[in-house]
This record gives sequence, structure tokens and C-alpha cells, in this order.
Amino acid sequence: MSLSELAGRRIFVTGSTGFVGTALVERLLRCVPDVELVLLVRDSRRSPAARRVEREVLRNDCFDRLRAELGEDGFARRCKQVSVVSGDVGTDGLGLDPDGRAALKSCDVVIHSAATVAFDSPLDKAVEVNLLGPVRIAELLGELGSRPHLVCVSTCYVAGNRRGSAPEEPVDANPFSAGLDWRAEVSAARRSRSDVDAQSREPERLERFAADARAELGPAGGPILAERTERLRRDWVHDRMVQAGRARAASVGWPDAYAFTKALGEIAVSRTVADLADRGPSLSIVRPSIIESSLAEPRPGWIRGFRMAEPIILSYARGLLREFPGVPEGVIDVIPVDLVVAAIIATAGRQTADNPEPHIVQVATGGVNPLRYQRLVDRVREWFTEHPLYDEHG
Repeated sequence: MSLSELAGRRIFVTGSTGFVGTALVERLLRCVPDVELVLLVRDSRRSPAARRVEREVLRNDCFDRLRAELGEDGFARRCKQVSVVSGDVGTDGLGLDPDGRAALKSCDVVIHSAATVAFDSPLDKAVEVNLLGPVRIAELLGELGSRPHLVCVSTCYVAGNRRGSAPEEPVDANPFSAGLDWRAEVSAARRSRSDVDAQSREPERLERFAADARAELGPAGGPILAERTERLRRDWVHDRMVQAGRARAASVGWPDAYAFTKALGEIAVSRTVADLADRGPSLSIVRPSIIESSLAEPRPGWIRGFRMAEPIILSYARGLLREFPGVPEGVIDVIPVDLVVAAIIATAGRQTADNPEPHIVQVATGGVNPLRYQRLVDRVREWFTEHPLYDEHG
């Protein structure tokens, strides 16, 4: 795919403050001529969306290469190709004001990479973001009468706990699919949250939370005890919703709430787009496996955050972990983030035909270039034997 397919286009991007989203914004700005980006970002309690993009995205070291190539003035000019709208994929209508809706309507491509990626997310949160997020985008585009190319970033693990090959086909085309009603799953998750919250407010539990707060804080003042008691109650609700996500996912053949809600999200957005017909977007889905640090771009080894294998590897390097428990011949299906970004851009630039079925692209290594667990362990040991980490005592 030539990058010229996207030259001069307006591209709407969600999830730009995340790992994949940051790399995607950098590559689009660096490689696609005259591209215009519209980034959907939530306001935080301390910073509006535009300020978050400035601090969390454009100042990230991911952009060091582009800044060096263009110089500070050139980089500042390039950043003017980026505009920001405040909104949230977890809110109906994406929380967009009239200007935000107009910005979305003006775009030729929508790339949806926002997600809650924790495997132990509360069930209702994962449903609201991973399942309903892409649906809300498709529905809003239909409401606006806009027909861009919608590219949703999913995961290879929508295949669930299955053996054998997992082809590039819709989730519900799999004969082992549980045939779930995604709307019923949304209702059930919301009802579970309501039920668990009500249970947390029963007098016996409130008394226990208060007692635990007093035992922890001692003779603290009333406001401090009340704040800690409420924190304990919210933590109890969170833990129960995490358990609900694990249990529901396992009961229907997925390893965790993340993969489960991503799979339902694919089904839901595909059916929503099909129902919109000629009033809505065309749809592509990109499914990466486990996304890790970059192979080459913007520089080898770039990563954002403390992710995936890094906590285990660093625990070993610091002497906190003596062994790597696992199956030596097992495959760790990792894919560098820059290859994922390249696949997203190539898919976005693809000329889509009017087709009720989504175009699906999987980005993984296990099928053709598998990384065995034993090889990963051996490489980590070799590296830190030659390059040990030292503590403050040397």
C-alpha cells in the first residue's frame, strides 16, 4: 500500500494517549504527506483534552526522531496538523459537542484504537469501552450521515480458548462460537454492577468496612475514617466486578474479560455497520497478538509504559524472580508495535468496497516465526548475565 492513499486525508483517531495510539500518531505525522489528524481524548480532572495531548502524546520520546528531523520550529508546524476534540468512547454519542461532531463528520478515515486492555478489568467497564465503544462510533457516523472507512483495532485473542488455526474470519463465523446476544451481555453487565453496588451498601457490610477503616487508621478524625470506609466499599465492588468478568469470560470460552468483550465488540460493530447499510461506514478490523516494543520505528526498542513481559523480565533482572515458570516449547506470540502500526495504516489506506462483511487483518508471528518460551528465557538470561542491573550497593 502506498502512503499516498492517505495523503491529504483527515483521520479521526481514538486512543492516541495509549501505547499503539501514540506510535500511530507519530507514524502518520512522519510518513503521510499533508495528513490531518483529529484526536478524540478525554478531559482529565486536572487537564483538558488538548493539554493531555500536548503533554502525554507529543512530548513522548516516540516523537524524538520526528523532532530531530524537522527541528523544533518544523515540529511545531507539523503539530498544527493535529486537532483535539474532547470526548469519551465510553459515553453515548462519544460525549462530543457540536464542534466535535462536525470534526468527526469531516473525516475520511476513523481509526479506533481506544480500549481497556487490562485482563482483569471489571466486567462492566470492559463492556462499556471494548464492546460498546466501536458500536457508539458506528452509530454516531450513521446518525451524522457520514461514510468514512472505520478501522477498529481488536486482538487475535477474540478466537478464545480454541486449538488449531484461527483464520481471518468474523468471530461468529467460528462453529465453536457461543452464539451470544451482545445486547443481553450489555444489560447483564450493567445489572451486575447495580446488584453488586447494592450489596456493598447493606448495613452489615458497611459496618465491616467502617471497622476495617478504624483498625487501619486508629483514632483518626471522622472525615478521614469516612473517606477510607468509602474507599474500601468501592474497592470491594471493583473486586467483585473483576471476578464477574473472569467468570463470565471463562464460562463461554474466553480467557479473560478483555478478549471476551473484544470479541463481542467485533460482533456488535459488524452487525451495527451492516444494519446501517449505505448510511454508515465501511468496516475493517485489525487483530494484533501481544504487542511489544518496536523493531525499528521510531527507534528500536521504543515502548510506552510498563507492559506485558517487562514486569517479569525486570523482576528477574533485579533478582526478585529466580525462574521463569512455563512450558519451554510454548509459543509467545508477540508482535512489535511498529509492525502493528504499519498494518493499521495499510488497512486504513485500502480501498474498501461496499461489503456487509468486515475486512479482517491479523498481525501475529506465531504461525510463521514463532517465539518459543525457552528461547525467550535463554535470551533474557544471556542479556542480564552480560549486562547486570546494579542496586545502590553495587
